[in-house]
Amino acid sequence: MKRRITAVMLVAVSALQVSALQVTAEITYEATFESLDRHQTPEWFKDAKFGIYTHWTPTTVGNEIAGVGWYPFYMYADVTINRHPPMMGHPSETNEGPHWAYTEHVKRFGEPKDFGWKDLLKTFQPKSFDAAEWADLFQEAGARFAGPVAIHHDGYAMWDSEVTRWNAKTQAGFDPSKDLEREIRKRGMKFIASFHHSHTWRYFVPSYRHDGTDPAYVDLYNEPHSYGDPLSPRFKKWWRGLLDEYIEKYDPDMIWMDMGTRDIPNDLMYPFLSDYYNHGEKSGKEVATTVKSYSPYLPGAIVDYEKGRVKDLEPKPWLTDDTVAPGWFHSSRPGVKTANDVIDILADIVSKNGCLLLNVGPTSDGVIPESEKKILRTVGAWLKVNGEAIYNTRPWHTAGEGPTVIEQSGGFLKKLHYTAEDVRYTCSKDGKIVYAIVLDRPDRQLLLKSVSLEDSISTVSLLGSSENIEWEQTAKGLRIEVPQSLHEAHAYVFELKQ
Repeated sequence: MKRRITAVMLVAVSALQVSALQVTAEITYEATFESLDRHQTPEWFKDAKFGIYTHWTPTTVGNEIAGVGWYPFYMYADVTINRHPPMMGHPSETNEGPHWAYTEHVKRFGEPKDFGWKDLLKTFQPKSFDAAEWADLFQEAGARFAGPVAIHHDGYAMWDSEVTRWNAKTQAGFDPSKDLEREIRKRGMKFIASFHHSHTWRYFVPSYRHDGTDPAYVDLYNEPHSYGDPLSPRFKKWWRGLLDEYIEKYDPDMIWMDMGTRDIPNDLMYPFLSDYYNHGEKSGKEVATTVKSYSPYLPGAIVDYEKGRVKDLEPKPWLTDDTVAPGWFHSSRPGVKTANDVIDILADIVSKNGCLLLNVGPTSDGVIPESEKKILRTVGAWLKVNGEAIYNTRPWHTAGEGPTVIEQSGGFLKKLHYTAEDVRYTCSKDGKIVYAIVLDRPDRQLLLKSVSLEDSISTVSLLGSSENIEWEQTAKGLRIEVPQSLHEAHAYVFELKQ
């Protein structure tokens, strides 16, 4: 039963003081698992299918130096350290002895006890950032939702914050979140923001051998502690205050959560979820949150598979976050994905009731590399022709067929190479149109084995072509004569009307 109460949302206004923002709302979610898990995936998310976000913070500077996305962590690795202690089963990503990021840091700046993260982040002074240009590119790519990494593990807020002095406005004189929120919404896309600061409690532990114990910088490095120590009251206030402030300022449609949520206790996480879900109810908008597949489940959240996917069709919508670059932040190393890879991955994801959130990595100066622009534009050109097989679709009774399959649902999958025998299916919301997405150039004759006589197909056409298609339904499947003048595409979509 709904009831009217007054909720007090504490929003930190400086490192030393907080003020109370009184919000009267019709509460529909309580801070319990059962209540929160009633939260439904937004219809806009089910329809959107494809989004873009950007790993772009001062960490980009370090990644350009050493090619290490966790530079603020590894720059302090003067001895061998494990990236994820005490989490078992995750690769260390270190060699014996000092990490190369530490070595490179010493070469350029000296010992981190003298020039630490508090100093390096101040070198992040972008001059070429253009939010309108970014939003134009995201729109051209065919994204239906987009936004920034609002704060990474590095503790630097990419907005004008009063909760922390370590923010883009104070340190670099601009507010990228404000600019992107305006430009992204102007183009009809949903605005999202990703939050990685749940992991910051662990992230700066190596700094305590260097400059991290200086009490003047406790608001960046946190109180000195060891892995596994409980969160401090100061950290809890900081964690929640940043989220509250961002929602108040920019009202994102989705709060995307990184892996660090495993460290946030339910008595801290559940009140946030209830307040955010209730915020959506009050404002009349559908909001969403996410949780990594390898972290404890968050009630009402969308499960996200980092650089991975599910094996089979899932009844509930889900998400993949992946990147076109070799890492999450920009580096000089070449990318590992092509536009064809992205299109194949997108088709596979959508056929199984998922959505793709694709990362791009701008330079520290705020420029999206031409190689990544080309990939996004190619994906967008494909979607202009074939988008009706992606947007606003729902899963068919069969996700796909062919030899290339995912052996097990999960993250961090190896690259798969799809063939013309690999087909992924989607269907229109009303169930009257089936789309067969062939993931490579088919031969003269194509047999869709999953399309049976009972599916009662009435017409067959090829998206992007006006040529008449010859076809026949047989006991073995739908046989299609592929046009001789088949246009060049990364994947070919046959529209099957029932």
